Amino acid sequence: MAAFPAINLAALPQPAAVVVPSVAAIRQARLAYFQTLWAAAQASDPTLPTYNVETLEGDPGVMLQEADAYRETLALSRINDAVLATNLAWAMGTDLDAIGQGLYATPRAAGELDDPYRARVQLAFESVTTGGSYGGYKYWALSAAPVDLADVEVYGYNDAPGVAMGEVRIVCLGANSSGVPTPAVLAAVKTACAPPNRGAVRKLNDRVTVQAATPVPYAVVATLTLAHGADPATVLSTQLSALATFLAARRVIGGQVKPGDVEAVLGFNAPGLVLGAAVTAPAQSVGGDPFFCPILTGTGVTWRWP
Repeated sequence: MAAFPAINLAALPQPAAVVVPSVAAIRQARLAYFQTLWAAAQASDPTLPTYNVETLEGDPGVMLQEADAYRETLALSRINDAVLATNLAWAMGTDLDAIGQGLYATPRAAGELDDPYRARVQLAFESVTTGGSYGGYKYWALSAAPVDLADVEVYGYNDAPGVAMGEVRIVCLGANSSGVPTPAVLAAVKTACAPPNRGAVRKLNDRVTVQAATPVPYAVVATLTLAHGADPATVLSTQLSALATFLAARRVIGGQVKPGDVEAVLGFNAPGLVLGAAVTAPAQSVGGDPFFCPILTGTGVTWRWP
């Protein structure tokens, strides 16, 4: 509902300027060029010996090309790092600070990690409007407590039940384990999004309401059926990692976790190794409401042979 498209920066391909170097390919190209130069020199001076010892590890020419190829690879890698450091999708640390503050006028809060800071910087264009856009409210809400908020959603009259005409409902998810922001954080969001100077952020007739998202605790309990020959420890580790990534992406306001989705992630992510997954919890869909957020409380995944 933002005025600007919500582009998934993590899904963007790396810039074409980034070229992954290969030491072996660079070495071979340098050696071939060296042989060309040697042949040209030999044509001008027939007294020069024929160069035919390039397959010997002790050949000084080969050793020099290997050393130079390695250093050329380092130089290319440094160029790649420099290219990525100027891109919002890839910059990290102080490089990201330079982009966020220098180009988007959005300084990093103390303790704010790269990914949430990047997401907030991406919303900066929304803050330039004084018309009270969805993205604008979200930007100012997140900026009020960047470290304490994991997610913010903004709803109007037509977006969610119970929101009155003229009301802007700002729902906040805490970054703590419970997902419930403190009253102080909610107060800070209310002050940021409905300041006395209403023209700076809030549209003239907007009535801003700030509330905490309602956590919906749930646990995941499942049993994997492994194919004979599979290494249980390795497969279980891989599947749990995939499950953690899947569930983390749904720990947002309005997020939903369905038993079938959990079964799909656990049971069909390792063809030939996992024959199936029996999910006993959650027994039914969790979350999905505009004001709710699924909060994982524990994971118990075991395995068995067919």
